[in-house]
Amino acid sequence: MTALLSLFDHSVDLLFRLLRPLPLFAVLSFFSVLTAVLALLVIRWTSDQKAIRRVKDRIGAHVLAVRLFPDQLSVVLRAYLTLLGNTLLYLRHTFRPMLFLALPLFLLFVQLEAYLGRTPLVPGQDFFVSATFENPDALAGAVLLLPSGLLLTAPPVHIPAERQVDWRVKAVQPGTYDIRLVLPNSEFSKRVIVGDSITRIVTARERGGLWQQIVNPGESPLPRAGLVEQIHIEYPVRLFHLRTWKMEWLVPYLVLTLLGALVLKGALRTEL
Repeated sequence: MTALLSLFDHSVDLLFRLLRPLPLFAVLSFFSVLTAVLALLVIRWTSDQKAIRRVKDRIGAHVLAVRLFPDQLSVVLRAYLTLLGNTLLYLRHTFRPMLFLALPLFLLFVQLEAYLGRTPLVPGQDFFVSATFENPDALAGAVLLLPSGLLLTAPPVHIPAERQVDWRVKAVQPGTYDIRLVLPNSEFSKRVIVGDSITRIVTARERGGLWQQIVNPGESPLPRAGLVEQIHIEYPVRLFHLRTWKMEWLVPYLVLTLLGALVLKGALRTEL
């Protein structure tokens, strides 16, 4: 499973490298269309398309009956009851393809969040590095070592009640850096990204196993037996601008995916 996840990570990395010269919205549109095509093909291959078409025809007929006979209560009531039954039948027909789509779409969402959910730090920007420990006794011995390109701008702040230490750091120049959290008998690292390109950003490296590798792709989880539970970097949220609206990537992504599915369903011969 780990090898498959690594292969998927590298494949998404390659796609983003190829798409890097394009505008950000074009990159988002590409993945929306890709998702629409994937969803349509899975729905076509895993569902009973003829049954879905029949159910949709019946739903349309009863909607028409409600519009044509609004003053006949018995007809309208029967139509609404039949609509409810056919709607449940339609959902039953679509349940199987949704099961097949759940895992790949979840993995894709996690990858897109890593690339589109946050922006890299910029030179001159201050940010916080936070480390959470298994017990508060480890706080006093924690030391943060920074490479050239990053600068510590304030003494560490210890928060024993939350088992946490915070460091304020300044990004000096663009680059990809590994900061080191040193304890008396162990050492841990965390990647920091400074620049302006679209790149994978992992906000937190957490203790765990396979699940942490899935939800935080790009950096291996912290060892389960270590004293450190999490190392977190504060990155700015990336916002997409549409006139006066500001939104995170998921909103335009879902809208474009839905539009792509509606436009392409005829070409792919898929009944939705």
